[in-house]
Amino acid sequence: MVKSLNAGKHVFVEKPLALTNSELNEIEIAYNNNNGKLMVGFNRRFSPFSLEAKKIISNSKIPINIVLTMNAGFIPSEHWVHDPEIGGGRIIGEACHMIDLATFFIGSKIIKVTANGISTSSDNVSILLHYANGSNAVVNYFSNGSKAYSKERIEIFSQNKTIIIDNFKRSEYYGYKSSGMSKSQDKGHAFQFKQFMESVALGTSSPIPFHELLNTSRAAIAAVDSLKSNTWINI
Repeated sequence: MVKSLNAGKHVFVEKPLALTNSELNEIEIAYNNNNGKLMVGFNRRFSPFSLEAKKIISNSKIPINIVLTMNAGFIPSEHWVHDPEIGGGRIIGEACHMIDLATFFIGSKIIKVTANGISTSSDNVSILLHYANGSNAVVNYFSNGSKAYSKERIEIFSQNKTIIIDNFKRSEYYGYKSSGMSKSQDKGHAFQFKQFMESVALGTSSPIPFHELLNTSRAAIAAVDSLKSNTWINI
């Protein structure tokens, strides 16, 4: 990735952006020293369910609370995704989707992170994100739930109103004029590529600001550090 950026290329990378803060530092230098676009596959923010919810809450200046749950399912400990040098573990490699989505809704910077789990393993953990604008998000990443339950569920609480997104198939609005929407599952994969390719062709800004990519990535790494140290980590 760094070589591609230094060669002036536009880069689309699947999550995660990096596995360590030192890698992120190298990417930041390469990005700032060149003109290529950088995009990470945080597709959930491009889902029509996410875009509709964002439109509804975007005018609010009051801090909000969000609970984002991934009923991720069990993966054997010997699987490559658990290897910190290859997959980075499930927080860095997968829960980062929910961290990015929380930031998309909240529209602010994560300033500190803490995490608590059943053990120091990242398979069953709750991550608390505190934002500069006073908002909070809880990311629950669990591998011990039933497969019959929704894999992903988002709950947004603000001004005595609530939005629920269930598995990117259905949304429910409480306290709003709209009651929500229902359609085939759409996690935003196609639209993210469309937006990125259009930004390259038209020379417009990348769909996800670089500072958000960095902030999400550093927050995911901080969550792993917090799980081990049992402390808040400043971003």
